[in-house]
Amino acid sequence: MNEDESLKPTNIPVEPPSPSHVSPYELLLRQSRKMGSFATRTYDITKEFLKTDVTQLRPDAALFKYRQRGGKQTENDESINAIVKYSHQVLASARTVLLPWSPFPDSVIVDRSKVTIIKQTFFWSSETITIRIEDILNVTSTLGPLFGSITISSRVMNSTDHFEIDSFWRKDAIYLKQIIQGYMIALHSKVDTSRLSKDELVHTLLQLGRDSKA
Repeated sequence: MNEDESLKPTNIPVEPPSPSHVSPYELLLRQSRKMGSFATRTYDITKEFLKTDVTQLRPDAALFKYRQRGGKQTENDESINAIVKYSHQVLASARTVLLPWSPFPDSVIVDRSKVTIIKQTFFWSSETITIRIEDILNVTSTLGPLFGSITISSRVMNSTDHFEIDSFWRKDAIYLKQIIQGYMIALHSKVDTSRLSKDELVHTLLQLGRDSKA
């Protein structure tokens, strides 16, 4: 070893090349590593989300993006609950009579927005049909000395356009027919029923739905 080489300093750290001296290949390699790391984190987060129990998710938060503050309902939550409660306010309901040829009772429920028909097919088995008031074309009733039936025709195209419910008590068939028919007349006449209380609305619908006597 000559004298010049022995005078050279040893263990001096070598500085990495400045960004201006990084080759395009090294830049591409760095970006690829960053994207791979990001993709891995996204995959892990998605996997954990899919494991979450869906029953813990709030439908109103998912659909309407409403959140509770401090464990209390916000004004938007209260407004939604009020609308739901208002639209589900029952105006009339009746159940068919249990008879030997009809051992499972059917039900008809009329609220402020729709008519719900529940046909009991067997024990703990039923078919539910929901028809908006606006979609009802006609309602008729067939009455006997004790029992009666109603038939509701709908404008919605389905496997059937009318639904017949038999074996009501006569008075229940008349009541349901008048309520539904009165609601149809009120909508056709553009009567504002939203301002009426439940009792006022029922009284008005019965008056409108009552058949004229010759």
